[in-house]
Amino acid sequence: MVRAARAEYRERLAVAGKRAAALSAGTPGPDLSVPNALAGELDELAQQIHAALSDVLGRRPAEVLELAAALLDLTQLQNRLREHVMAIRFTTLERIHEGLARLRALPTTAQLVPQAAEELARSCDLDRTLVSGVRGSSWRAEAVWIRPDHDPVLARRISEYVTGNWIPLGNGVLETDLVRRRVAILVRAPEGRHRENLMSISESPAFVAAPILANQRVIGFVHADCVEGGRALTTLDRDNVASFAEGFGLVFERTALLERLERQRVRVHDAFGATERELSGLNDAETVLIRRDREAVAVVRMAAGLRKIAISPVDQLLTVRERQVVELMVQGARNRQIADQLVIAEETVKSHVRSISRKLRASSRADAVSRYLQLRIREQA
Repeated sequence: MVRAARAEYRERLAVAGKRAAALSAGTPGPDLSVPNALAGELDELAQQIHAALSDVLGRRPAEVLELAAALLDLTQLQNRLREHVMAIRFTTLERIHEGLARLRALPTTAQLVPQAAEELARSCDLDRTLVSGVRGSSWRAEAVWIRPDHDPVLARRISEYVTGNWIPLGNGVLETDLVRRRVAILVRAPEGRHRENLMSISESPAFVAAPILANQRVIGFVHADCVEGGRALTTLDRDNVASFAEGFGLVFERTALLERLERQRVRVHDAFGATERELSGLNDAETVLIRRDREAVAVVRMAAGLRKIAISPVDQLLTVRERQVVELMVQGARNRQIADQLVIAEETVKSHVRSISRKLRASSRADAVSRYLQLRIREQA
């Protein structure tokens, strides 16, 4: 009976070796169902061989040597299987880096977000992907990519749901956990209580989700699943999506910064252009005056030198930057809009608003705007 068991072990090892060889010879793909099944069989076989070794250890040396040799062969097969799984991981990482490089070449964030959904799907071999943005305490999908051969009715239903609703970030919501923990997750259907509506609408058996970070804060999420071909999502898919989300956050932050710098460059260019035109007009006017009457020009210059320019109370009270901030407050701009307009951090805007309120002795933001307008009206009167 022991001899029959040893023969069975050798036969199972031979079959597993052929399957491992076929895996190594093929192109690494995202489907881990075959490697996972083979790994499970090898683990079970290892336990059986260990048990058999315990039975004959110290009593039958020949059988111990035979079982030890089988265990060595099994360990080598397990190592080959691990190398194959690592090859899958590195192949996908290379494709992720290539996709991020294509995204880096895009000039605007408006182009970046829709393309990111497609690059995520293609680089990680996924069927449906969402790239969403966070606004305050809610989130909404900004871009959706679904395989062209997917059910068009289902695809339209998914797109309408995820892009047409701002979903609150509250207790018990999966995306709230993403904001707090900042790690990618794999959610299967039995665990789908967090996103029952999304999972039921998309008919998804499982999906992966990861946060997108920029400036050390969560600015959005990526969601993805795989429903075609019967491929089950694994922790490897979760890790791949996490790698893409991390790289995309850096690319988005870089593109947004370049956009701000470009807007600032245009503003500076326009300001210098206006100054140059004004100086050119002053030079022309001075030439005309000199030709007409040098004595009159001297009188005008003397009068201009004696004239004292009155400084308004508002200009004395507030700095240049504070006046810029309060003027935008008058227009109804919020802190984020003011920060984008002036190309400064939102925290800096909040600091200016507090300083303005203190200087104007205002009790609230609206009161500060009201007091500022009253001062301006008095100046004009």
